[in-house]
Amino acid sequence: MRTRFLAAGLLVGGSLLAAPLPSLSVIPGDVVASPLQDPQAQRPTEVSILMNAAAGSQKVGLPDFTVVGGSAALQDAARQMADVLWADLEFEREFYMIPRKVSASIPVAATPESLDVAAWGQLGADFVLMGTVRESGGSLAVEIRLATVKAEAASRQTFGESYAGCTVANPRFCAHSISDDIHKKVRALDGVARTRLAFTSDRDADRMQNRLVADSGQGKEIYISDYDGAGQRRVTVNRSLNLGASWGPDGRMLTYTSWATNFPDIYLTYLDGRSATRPFGGTAQVKNWFAVVSPDGSQVAYASTRGSAEYDIWIANRDGSNARNLTNTPKAAEGTPVWSPSGRQIAFMSDRLGMNQLYVMNADGTGLDRLPIDQRLDRPSWSRLNYIAFTIWHSAGQDVGVIDLATRQTRIITDGRGSNASPTVAPNGRHIAFVTSRWGKQQIAMIDSDGKNIRQITDTGNNSYPTWSPTPGGR
Repeated sequence: MRTRFLAAGLLVGGSLLAAPLPSLSVIPGDVVASPLQDPQAQRPTEVSILMNAAAGSQKVGLPDFTVVGGSAALQDAARQMADVLWADLEFEREFYMIPRKVSASIPVAATPESLDVAAWGQLGADFVLMGTVRESGGSLAVEIRLATVKAEAASRQTFGESYAGCTVANPRFCAHSISDDIHKKVRALDGVARTRLAFTSDRDADRMQNRLVADSGQGKEIYISDYDGAGQRRVTVNRSLNLGASWGPDGRMLTYTSWATNFPDIYLTYLDGRSATRPFGGTAQVKNWFAVVSPDGSQVAYASTRGSAEYDIWIANRDGSNARNLTNTPKAAEGTPVWSPSGRQIAFMSDRLGMNQLYVMNADGTGLDRLPIDQRLDRPSWSRLNYIAFTIWHSAGQDVGVIDLATRQTRIITDGRGSNASPTVAPNGRHIAFVTSRWGKQQIAMIDSDGKNIRQITDTGNNSYPTWSPTPGGR
């Protein structure tokens, strides 16, 4: 059993746990091939059987973790770790996770050999994920074992890892890290448990003080949270209108549009407490907004009125230098750009045909292509799984749609309840966060890319403009 360090920035089995996702093989047209598989997932153990099973067909139980000594705080941390790990594994639908309440009466076993195989078998479990937590030098050591309940190999351990660097103060991050590791080892899947969301919220109910209008309205600030909505915290505190956040590739930097200077301009901030900067030099005459950072972090695409009465798509270096106009269409407005996963192309919206349509061009402005969707569209988000999600208007309102870039076929994935808009795709392409009014106010929700499993993420105030971090961020 190897030890893997989970504290941000420490080595984990020879690689950085907070490192970017594996590189992808990209073929012409930015159609993305399958992600590279982790060689560890190819080991000829019984766990490898799970990779060939239909997703969700293997039933897994996850009892309370065994706690070796420690305080009541340690007991609570271990219980929270198990709850969060269960939810993270259930989220990806690779396994059928037996509800913890259903298995609560089964005695907790410290070793695979002492597992109550008969009781777990009655629940239909194929495997039981067992955990042991102990304090070690001011931090926590966590051992995870996956034991089979199959009759021919009952109680045999088929997977085991030891994780160091967890803390009582942050058991959620430990659980997220373990979930991502299990998904990678057992299913060759890049999980999203350590990723985060950024969004705009008016929950603070602060009146804006710097809008040049008679009633400046309620302020909207940028918030971030874990992918599942936990740990929501405020990033901006300027009592202005702040929206359209976009993550840098390392999950530690954000760009966003703010009216803090009475006109829209792009701000760049790091989540380590440094003051926000305005690298693109907006003025009352030159308005900049909706910036997105390139996958390699070196460039930013954004909409700007620089040199034009209408918005065009511009790109510049991250420090604002070498700015150049990619669309230059004086009689049309372009906006909401998004980079392709490779950084070679940009999708954006343009009303050059009379209403917002979805276009794709090369990152140097060449190769313009309109995607064949003859309805009003907005807010594209480009997935590594060969599709672009977008907002689509129709006679009944707004919904979230996707277009497959290989077949150019479109489909609607939300169900028409309320208004559904502003999609942002998870870095593994399997989930989409969006804004919906189905519960009354505007809230952030999440749906799987097949249109199943809608989950509510926010519940306070009105929330909008979600964006999913491309990689796990620091804690």
